[in-house]
Amino acid sequence: MNRQQILWVFFGFSGRISRQAFALAGLLLYVIRLYPVYRMIAAEGDETVINHWASVFIAMFAVLIVSHIALAVKRLHDFDRSGWWSLLFPIGDIIAFILLCFPPGTAGANRYGQRTDSAS
Repeated sequence: MNRQQILWVFFGFSGRISRQAFALAGLLLYVIRLYPVYRMIAAEGDETVINHWASVFIAMFAVLIVSHIALAVKRLHDFDRSGWWSLLFPIGDIIAFILLCFPPGTAGANRYGQRTDSAS
Protein backbone atom coordinates (compact mmCIF):
# COMPACT_ATOMS: atom_id res chain seq x y z
CA MET A 1 0.00 0.00 0.00
CA ASN A 2 1.51 3.33 -1.00
CA ARG A 3 1.29 6.67 0.81
CA GLN A 4 -1.53 7.94 -1.39
CA GLN A 5 -3.69 4.90 -0.63
CA ILE A 6 -3.00 5.22 3.10
CA LEU A 7 -3.98 8.90 3.03
CA TRP A 8 -7.16 7.99 1.14
CA VAL A 9 -8.09 5.30 3.67
CA PHE A 10 -7.69 7.60 6.66
CA PHE A 11 -8.55 11.02 5.22
CA GLY A 12 -10.42 10.52 1.93
CA PHE A 13 -14.14 11.22 1.86
CA SER A 14 -14.98 9.62 -1.49
CA GLY A 15 -15.38 6.05 -2.64
CA ARG A 16 -16.22 2.89 -0.75
CA ILE A 17 -14.43 0.73 1.82
CA SER A 18 -15.05 -2.89 2.77
CA ARG A 19 -16.08 -3.84 6.27
CA GLN A 20 -12.76 -5.63 6.89
CA ALA A 21 -10.69 -2.59 5.88
CA PHE A 22 -13.02 -0.34 7.88
CA ALA A 23 -12.73 -2.51 10.99
CA LEU A 24 -8.93 -2.80 10.82
CA ALA A 25 -8.39 0.90 10.15
CA GLY A 26 -10.83 1.86 12.90
CA LEU A 27 -9.20 -0.45 15.42
CA LEU A 28 -5.82 1.06 14.60
CA LEU A 29 -7.23 4.53 15.25
CA TYR A 30 -8.65 3.41 18.61
CA VAL A 31 -5.30 1.93 19.64
CA ILE A 32 -3.54 5.16 18.69
CA ARG A 33 -6.15 7.14 20.61
CA LEU A 34 -5.72 5.00 23.73
CA TYR A 35 -1.92 5.23 23.87
CA PRO A 36 -1.84 8.69 25.52
CA VAL A 37 -4.45 7.47 28.02
CA TYR A 38 -2.18 4.54 28.87
CA ARG A 39 0.75 6.95 29.34
CA MET A 40 -1.33 9.15 31.66
CA ILE A 41 -2.30 6.15 33.78
CA ALA A 42 1.32 4.97 33.88
CA ALA A 43 2.49 8.42 35.07
CA GLU A 44 1.06 7.67 38.55
CA GLY A 45 0.47 11.22 39.77
CA ASP A 46 3.29 13.05 37.96
CA GLU A 47 1.29 16.14 36.98
CA THR A 48 3.80 17.32 34.36
CA VAL A 49 3.72 14.01 32.51
CA ILE A 50 -0.06 13.74 32.82
CA ASN A 51 -0.54 17.27 31.45
CA HIS A 52 1.81 16.52 28.56
CA TRP A 53 -0.03 13.34 27.56
CA ALA A 54 -3.41 15.03 28.07
CA SER A 55 -2.33 17.68 25.53
CA VAL A 56 -1.15 14.96 23.16
CA PHE A 57 -4.49 13.17 23.57
CA ILE A 58 -6.50 16.29 22.74
CA ALA A 59 -4.42 17.04 19.63
CA MET A 60 -4.58 13.41 18.47
CA PHE A 61 -8.30 13.19 19.15
CA ALA A 62 -8.98 16.17 16.89
CA VAL A 63 -7.12 14.52 13.99
CA LEU A 64 -8.37 11.01 14.66
CA ILE A 65 -12.03 11.98 14.85
CA VAL A 66 -11.73 13.45 11.34
CA SER A 67 -10.18 10.16 10.24
CA HIS A 68 -12.97 8.15 11.88
CA ILE A 69 -15.54 10.31 10.09
CA ALA A 70 -13.75 9.78 6.75
CA LEU A 71 -13.84 6.02 7.32
CA ALA A 72 -17.54 6.18 8.24
CA VAL A 73 -18.30 8.19 5.07
CA LYS A 74 -16.70 5.53 2.88
CA ARG A 75 -18.46 2.75 4.79
CA LEU A 76 -21.82 4.49 4.40
CA HIS A 77 -21.07 4.87 0.70
CA ASP A 78 -20.62 1.10 0.62
CA PHE A 79 -24.26 0.85 1.79
CA ASP A 80 -25.26 3.39 -0.93
CA ARG A 81 -26.08 5.91 1.79
CA SER A 82 -25.11 9.56 2.09
CA GLY A 83 -21.87 10.26 3.92
CA TRP A 84 -23.51 13.14 5.76
CA TRP A 85 -24.80 10.60 8.31
CA SER A 86 -21.20 10.18 9.44
CA LEU A 87 -21.42 13.54 11.20
CA LEU A 88 -23.36 11.67 13.88
CA PHE A 89 -20.33 9.41 14.42
CA PRO A 90 -18.80 11.51 17.24
CA ILE A 91 -22.03 11.16 19.22
CA GLY A 92 -22.12 7.36 19.15
CA ASP A 93 -18.39 6.76 18.50
CA ILE A 94 -17.71 3.11 19.46
CA ILE A 95 -21.33 2.01 19.01
CA ALA A 96 -21.46 3.55 15.52
CA PHE A 97 -18.12 1.92 14.70
CA ILE A 98 -19.37 -1.53 15.72
CA LEU A 99 -22.66 -1.10 13.84
CA LEU A 100 -20.82 -0.17 10.64
CA CYS A 101 -18.51 -3.21 10.91
CA PHE A 102 -21.13 -5.92 10.47
CA PRO A 103 -23.58 -5.39 7.61
CA PRO A 104 -22.32 -6.15 4.11
CA GLY A 105 -22.21 -3.36 1.55
CA THR A 106 -24.26 -3.02 -1.61
CA ALA A 107 -23.59 -5.82 -4.08
CA GLY A 108 -21.95 -4.54 -7.23
CA ALA A 109 -21.44 -0.92 -8.18
CA ASN A 110 -23.49 1.89 -6.68
CA ARG A 111 -23.49 5.67 -7.14
CA TYR A 112 -20.32 5.96 -5.01
CA GLY A 113 -18.17 3.53 -6.98
CA GLN A 114 -17.37 -0.10 -7.68
CA ARG A 115 -17.66 -2.80 -5.04
CA THR A 116 -14.51 -2.73 -2.92
CA ASP A 117 -13.96 -6.51 -2.82
CA SER A 118 -15.91 -9.76 -2.71
CA ALA A 119 -16.40 -9.65 1.08
CA SER A 120 -17.48 -6.05 1.49
